[in-house]
Amino acid sequence: AGYDKLASFCSTAWRDYGITLAWMDTICINKDSSSELDESIRSMYAWYERAYVCIVYLAETIHAWEIPQDSWFTRGWTLQEFIAPHRLKFYGSNWKCLTDHWDNDKEYFLILRLIEERTNISYAELVSVATVPMSRRMQWAASREVTREEDMAYSLMGIFNVSISIAYGEGAHRAFLRLLEEIM
Repeated sequence: AGYDKLASFCSTAWRDYGITLAWMDTICINKDSSSELDESIRSMYAWYERAYVCIVYLAETIHAWEIPQDSWFTRGWTLQEFIAPHRLKFYGSNWKCLTDHWDNDKEYFLILRLIEERTNISYAELVSVATVPMSRRMQWAASREVTREEDMAYSLMGIFNVSISIAYGEGAHRAFLRLLEEIM
């Protein structure tokens, strides 16, 4: 499944955008190297923000109206993937574009309205994250899920424009305290 996903991703990037160099977080981060993992985690928001387009693969979605029901919107790491890029396109489980009428799904109000009902992130907040109060940004993350407990804090670094060292094993409480100290 991993190879097929990578091949479909690369094919989509080339076919739809003429992109010859693409980055996929699940494949391109060497999780066996603590230094590479640390650097990647602290850089991901900036990478998404500078991307020409962020291709979002929704594994549980076939039709556009199903977009908000996909579990992608409940995962901790995907919050920055949704917020950071200037241009975002949703693709369904068959790798077909779910919104072919729009060049940028972050400008497709109908879809964003549906997503807002699921995520509680409004269009105004989405286009101006830096002006959104800290407490509100924390609310966005509150209902999301992560595999490793510390990731709830680590996945928020870019959203708050801060950086802390990655220390798996420290626990969620300690990681979150360090994140808050850096924000303040």
